[in-house]
Amino acid sequence: MAKHVETNVLVIGAGAAGGAVSKRLSDAGIKVTCLEQGDWVHPLDHPHFHHEWEIERKRGWDFDPNKRRLPEDYPTTGNATPYVFNAVGGSTRHFAGAWPRFKPVDFRKGTEHGLEGTIDWPISYEELEPFYNINDAELGVARVVGDLGNPKKLKGYGPPIPPGKLGLKMAKAFGKLGWHWWPADYAILTRHKDGRLPCNACGPCLSGCPRGSIGSTDVTYWPKAIRNGVDLRTNARVERINVGKDGRATGATYINRITGERHEVRADIVVMCANAVGTPRLLLMSAQNGHPDGLANSNGLVGTHLMFHSWAFEDFWFDEPIEDFKGPEPASLYSQEFYDTNPNHNFVNGFSLQVGRANGSAYTAMGTTSGYLAPWGADHRKFFNEHFGRHVLVYVQGEDLPVKTNRVTLDPKVTDSSGLPAPHLHYKLPENDARLIAFGRQRAREAAEAAGGLTDSSSTGVTGVTKPPPGWHIMGTCRMGNTPEDSVTNKYNQTWDVPNLFIVDASSLPTSAAVNPTSTLQALAVRCAEYIKRRHSHILSQKVTPGNADAPGF
Repeated sequence: MAKHVETNVLVIGAGAAGGAVSKRLSDAGIKVTCLEQGDWVHPLDHPHFHHEWEIERKRGWDFDPNKRRLPEDYPTTGNATPYVFNAVGGSTRHFAGAWPRFKPVDFRKGTEHGLEGTIDWPISYEELEPFYNINDAELGVARVVGDLGNPKKLKGYGPPIPPGKLGLKMAKAFGKLGWHWWPADYAILTRHKDGRLPCNACGPCLSGCPRGSIGSTDVTYWPKAIRNGVDLRTNARVERINVGKDGRATGATYINRITGERHEVRADIVVMCANAVGTPRLLLMSAQNGHPDGLANSNGLVGTHLMFHSWAFEDFWFDEPIEDFKGPEPASLYSQEFYDTNPNHNFVNGFSLQVGRANGSAYTAMGTTSGYLAPWGADHRKFFNEHFGRHVLVYVQGEDLPVKTNRVTLDPKVTDSSGLPAPHLHYKLPENDARLIAFGRQRAREAAEAAGGLTDSSSTGVTGVTKPPPGWHIMGTCRMGNTPEDSVTNKYNQTWDVPNLFIVDASSLPTSAAVNPTSTLQALAVRCAEYIKRRHSHILSQKVTPGNADAPGF
């Protein structure tokens, strides 16, 4: 075992939350060490520079770690697969920059419908709103203000991204139906900021952005955090959170993935930011004296209430070119007409309809989103002419109920490349969510028909109550709440069992809403950092002098 390292705050995970926490704490001169099991990704390593970029993005950049099989990944077992990415920046390395916020109603779903497992958030939208604004300013968000279906937001950093022909086509359709719609918010630059380039509309956002235009944490928070003096250690796989005799966390033991050596970092405060699968996995691996079932788990809730979003991807093709391959990949606009619970429906909660873009020619031939493959042979050219550049994708993004039996546990047989147990996921789609998605698919079709000129369609809609949706967004496994009986942490992301152990990533979300979670989990991370600075200054005695080190690769 190598010698101990002393720090004020130890952050585990360098993704969306870890970057935000590290930067905000180090702004105040607090000594921060962050451990990340992945490494930096160089801009030239993106699929964009490969001749077969649309195929390459399904190899080393596949969302599924079981397909990538990289040494920094950990395998997952069970009947659902989480889409995670282990690197500096975490899963923001391959997110598309969609930037909606949760609505006020999303913070009180326990009161709204009271189904078993659903609780109210311990905070309101109004309490989180200032931290949404702080986080937006750090990243540089493009938006159109004035959406009456959401709380008022501050003006964006740059001009909004044009909706394009496909966006205008679907906007007219939503308007014809009398449905709410609005241009989507993007964590994508439309003018220069902090040395980052504005978006050039090249398209393949889900392969990461070598220009730094998308607000991934590696180009937003981390360069500033490192200049503040944060000690970011890559290829550092955490094995266990350590706890002393007084019941307080003392730091963590990690394995250097390159050398195999074990090291210990001692810290005053530990902040978990390892995503909604990695965080419960590590807490369960940290079982020790006084914590036989894992850390922060005296009530047995660590790993429970796993949520994805229930999804359907609806592909539609029209009789005119609509330039679907031009512009950023995330939704150009959205409709939240069916967002709220309607007592006339046979389900609670609701969904967003997001109008998305396609990619290049190979993407069309390979089946776009729903696997609708172009045929080989004589009919290939006819199919291609009728489908390329004429496509609209409508995401049906439904809120997922928090169900206690949907959970993350440890696999007793499968391990990662360091010999640590793999996470096992058990997930069954709630019947409520299956009914919700079935209704949403009908509405997506209705909107496409209202757009006119519909010639073809295909779908990945969920067809039964047992089929898991793709784990695009993983949430809820260490949720924040109002009492030690209903949650793992309090309203400040501080665990009930271990007072100097905080959890602030998507695992802390009590409900999933019907929108992408990144802006919300980062706002929580900023809020948690400000709480630590304000309430724990008496133990944050060591300061660090900001350095001039630049982030590797930039």
